[in-house]
Amino acid sequence: MISLLDSRPFRRVAAACLALGGLLALPRPAAAQAVPPASSWASLPSFARPQPAEGEESRWAGSFARMSTGFVVSSSRRFGSYAGPTVGFEGGRMWQDGSLVYGVVGGFDYLAAIRGGAAPGFGGVAYTRDFAGGVQVKVGTLVTPDVLVYAKAGASAVHETLRFGATSTTAPFTREDIVVRPEARVGVEWAVTDRITLGLEAGVVGPGLN
Repeated sequence: MISLLDSRPFRRVAAACLALGGLLALPRPAAAQAVPPASSWASLPSFARPQPAEGEESRWAGSFARMSTGFVVSSSRRFGSYAGPTVGFEGGRMWQDGSLVYGVVGGFDYLAAIRGGAAPGFGGVAYTRDFAGGVQVKVGTLVTPDVLVYAKAGASAVHETLRFGATSTTAPFTREDIVVRPEARVGVEWAVTDRITLGLEAGVVGPGLN
C-alpha cells in the first residue's frame, strides 16, 4: 500500500470543537487533536481545559484523561479531500515553566466521513480513514492565561482505505491497511471553562513508515 501513496505529505486542517471534559477522575491539562488526509489523530480531537496537578498552581499542568469530539477536513493533491465528525479519547501529562507548556499526549479517535472517499472515476484514486491513534510531544506558549499556542510532533497509526478506479487494464478495486505515519501540527486552544476548550489545528502528515 505504501508504494501507492503519494510521497508528498498530506495537508490537513482540523477544526475541533467542544470536548466532553475529562470523564475519569484525573486532573486535566491542555491537549489537542488530530488527523490528516491520510491519518489521524491528526490526529485527535481532544480539547478540554486542564485542572492543576496536586501541588501545582497552573491549570495547564497535570495528568489528564478525557473524551472529545471535533470535525476534520483533510486535503491531498493526489487523493482529493474528505471531511467528517470525530469522537475520541486522549490522555497524557503536561508541565509548565512560566509561559512554556510542554508534555506528551496520546490517544485515538474515529472519523465518520460524510464527504470524500466515493468511488473514483477512470484512473482515479480516493482516500478515507476511520480509526486512528498516536503519540505526540506537545510544546506551547501561553499568550494569555486562557490561550495556548502550540506545536506537536509524533506518529500515528491509521486504518486507511484506498479506492482505485478502473483503468484500461484493471477493474476497480479497494485496498485497506493500517499505516504508521509521522506528523507535525500547530494549533491554538482557548480555555472557555475548566472543562471546555475550543481549538483549531492544522498540520502535515508524511508517507507511511511501515
